[in-house]
Amino acid sequence: MRDQSFPKAFRLLKREEFKKVYARGKRVVGRYILIHALPNALGHPRLGITVTKRSGKAVVRNRWKRLIREVFRRNKELFPAMDMVVTVKKGVQLPSYRELEKDMLGLARRL
Repeated sequence: MRDQSFPKAFRLLKREEFKKVYARGKRVVGRYILIHALPNALGHPRLGITVTKRSGKAVVRNRWKRLIREVFRRNKELFPAMDMVVTVKKGVQLPSYRELEKDMLGLARRL
């Protein structure tokens, strides 16, 4: 059985890490999200998530974050060894899990 955990080693936690990815990373844009990604030397991907208030109230923002984390957690072996910051696009409606998964995995292949 494959590992489906999401420990702290797989997360971007510090503001400096986010800023570094934004400044030097590659950007790919999908239907619902955009990903900034910067290669790391850890041998595994790390995920950071940003959802602005323009995406909706706290309930909606938290739902976005839960969906993004779940897609990453279930499919982390398909993502390259990069630090990634996933940002929700302005004005998009909350998709189903399957639609978001398709979008994220398509972007991961383009990294």
